[in-house]
Amino acid sequence: MADRQQQHILLLRRSFFNLKNMRSKIYKKILVALPVVVVLFIVAAYSIGLQSKNHSIKLQESDQNPAVQNSTSDNLANFKNKEVVPENNSSQNENFQPAKSPTSNSDVSDENLIQVSVKVQDKIYATKIKDGSSVYDLMNQLKFEGLNFSATEYSSLGFFVTEINGVKENRKTGTYWTLYVNDKEAITGASQLILKTGDLIEWKYENRNNY
Repeated sequence: MADRQQQHILLLRRSFFNLKNMRSKIYKKILVALPVVVVLFIVAAYSIGLQSKNHSIKLQESDQNPAVQNSTSDNLANFKNKEVVPENNSSQNENFQPAKSPTSNSDVSDENLIQVSVKVQDKIYATKIKDGSSVYDLMNQLKFEGLNFSATEYSSLGFFVTEINGVKENRKTGTYWTLYVNDKEAITGASQLILKTGDLIEWKYENRNNY
C-alpha cells in the first residue's frame, strides 16, 4: 500500500511539474509574440493616418484651385439642367407668346375698333375698344389708364358700378353712381350695355331719393 501511495504521489508531482512547464512555455511564446503584435498595430495605425492626411491635402488643393471648382460647378449645372429642361424646350419657346394686357389692341385691326369716351365728374377718358364690347369691358380697359372702380353683379341685370376712384355709393343717403349714354340714363347694367362708335359714357354721382 505504501508503495502505491508513493507512486501516486510521484505521478501527481510529475503532472504538476509538466503543467508548470507548459504554462511557462505559453508565457514565453506570448512574450515573444506580443512585441510583434504591437509593432503591426503601430504600422497599421500609421498607414491609416497617412492615407487620411493625404486625402485631406487633396481636398484642400481642389478647394484652392479655381479650375477644379469651375469644373465641378459646371458639371452640377449641366446635371440640373438635364433634369429640369424638357426635351422639346426649343419648340415650346418658339410658340410661347407673352399675354397681352386688356389695353393692347394690336391683335385687332382698326376696322374692328370703335372710338368712345368716358366722363367721370370733370375727367374724360377717350380711347378705342373692340367693336361689340360692353361698358363693363371699357371700364376694365380704363383701369390701366388710372380709372379705378368696383362693381356688384346681379343675375338679371349684370354688373352695377358701386365705386369709382374711391367714391362709394351711399345707401343711407340714397346716393349712387348712375350710368348715362349720350346724355340718356341707361336702363341696364354696365355689362349688358353694348357700345357703339362715338358713344359718350358718363357716370354721375346722384341722389336717387327724388326719382
